Amino acid sequence: MSDLNKTLQSIKRASIRPSPTVSVVQLIMSVLFLIFGVVLMLTTAKEAGGDGSGFIMAFLVIWVVACLGTMIYSIVNLASFKGARNRPSALAIDVVEIEKEDESRSAVSSPGGESMDFEAKLRKLEALRKDGILSEEEYQRKRKEILDQKW
Repeated sequence: MSDLNKTLQSIKRASIRPSPTVSVVQLIMSVLFLIFGVVLMLTTAKEAGGDGSGFIMAFLVIWVVACLGTMIYSIVNLASFKGARNRPSALAIDVVEIEKEDESRSAVSSPGGESMDFEAKLRKLEALRKDGILSEEEYQRKRKEILDQKW
C-alpha cells in the first residue's frame, strides 16, 4: 500500500474554513449589505405604499436574513480562533484542518463507544499470518477473540 493511501486512511476528519482575516472582511461586508438592505427596504416600503411591493419586500426580507446568517457565521468562525495554538497567517485565505485517527486505536468506534471495525482487524490478522509473523495457533486464538467481541 502506498504512503498516500496510508495517510488517507488515517484521516478521521478534514475541514476547510475561512481564515480570521477573511472572516473579518466577510463580517464587514455583511454589515454593509445589511445596512443597504434595510435602507432599501424602508425606502421601497414608503414609495410603494401597498401596490405590488410584496415581491420586493419578500426579496429584501430574504436579503436581510442572509446577511444576518453570514454575520453570525463570521462571528462564530472568528471566535473559534481565539486562543488557538496554531493561528493562521494574516494572509491566509482558507484554513485546512486535518484530524488523524488515534494511532493506538486501529478500530473505529461507534457513538456508544463499541468497536465496530471487525473487518479491518481480521484483515490485519490475516496479513500477519500470511507474513509468517503469527503461527496458525496464535492466528486462530486471536481470531476467536475478535469474533467473540460484542457486535
